[in-house]
Amino acid sequence: MTDPTAGPRHDLAAKLTTAGALQSPAWVSAFEQVPRHAFAPTCWHRTATGLEYLDSTTPEQRDHWLAVSYSDVPLVTQLDATGTATSASSQPSVMAIMLEALDVTKGTTVLEVGTGTGYNAALLCHRLGDDRVHTVEYDQTLSTTTAAALAQAGYHPAMRVGDGAAGWPEQAPYDRIIATYGTERIPPTWLRQCTPGGVIVANLGLGLVALRRDEHGVTASGRFLSRAAFMLSRADPAAAMIPDAAFDPGVLCDGSPADAPPDLRADSFVAWLHLHYPGIAQITIPGPNGTGDQAEHIYANRMGSWARVRHGQVIQVGPVWRDVHNAHTRWVRAGRPEVEQLGLTVRDDGHHTLWVDNPSSTQRWSLTP
Repeated sequence: MTDPTAGPRHDLAAKLTTAGALQSPAWVSAFEQVPRHAFAPTCWHRTATGLEYLDSTTPEQRDHWLAVSYSDVPLVTQLDATGTATSASSQPSVMAIMLEALDVTKGTTVLEVGTGTGYNAALLCHRLGDDRVHTVEYDQTLSTTTAAALAQAGYHPAMRVGDGAAGWPEQAPYDRIIATYGTERIPPTWLRQCTPGGVIVANLGLGLVALRRDEHGVTASGRFLSRAAFMLSRADPAAAMIPDAAFDPGVLCDGSPADAPPDLRADSFVAWLHLHYPGIAQITIPGPNGTGDQAEHIYANRMGSWARVRHGQVIQVGPVWRDVHNAHTRWVRAGRPEVEQLGLTVRDDGHHTLWVDNPSSTQRWSLTP
């Protein structure tokens, strides 16, 4: 019997190869053979009008669901009671970039933190073998469902339930560590559980970073690969919320003139801001016809401070605008670097140093915890 998913799987791998996300034959083979659809039997697909729910057991949806499953898009696979996404199948091109950056070879052991749907773990198992893959998931119910999906697909990595930031010390050390959720800082435990010369690939702020641990096991250093944003760990502090007052028309008329830079919307600055101040939430409201020069920017932190930048004026409560403005000043002085120009050095005591171009650069900053 012909497998109806064989064509879509090969097509996806070909698209990722053409885009440059996949480069090695072994990973191309993994994407060609591991069934993504098996790990998202129901999902929400983002469209121009919102989230579209797809169910593989609904006959009239099945063809569309299968096509979406093998598109280069993220799929939301779990929502909480408030409608907030709590699990997803990441965009395949981003997964491919991270897996390639792991730089694995035969015999490499990997710790994955954030099992999620299990698709990434299945790709690792296909490439390295079940006995070389360990994976940790925070959500007990999700872990149980994912274990069943992995077994059904023929993969049996070592699995446990726990906080990914703690790693899996009983099975350490690992040659490679990959995080499939966003983290504000690299936990020191990951460095301590990674072998000297090993690699850690993670999503920090709005960028993907690949760090190689030094031979002495004291630091890990490397460059950012590209922009990307994953869901934050549910074990991390709650995200900042934009207060209703920030949208109050009666408050907006009380703004004062301020030095409001015109390029607050630049992707490279937004990524820079989130690296320096990961606790700041941001919303940008485009101007008429989507123009950037008339855009409005709203910022808030976890302490309740907020600011709205509108037509050269700033309405603010507390110090968050000062932090945003200071971050922008540093970014300009650094030459407005793109994400791919940045690098990170992390010590096993938790200290983070951000740098431009190379680790010995004079353009370097300590990131606050």
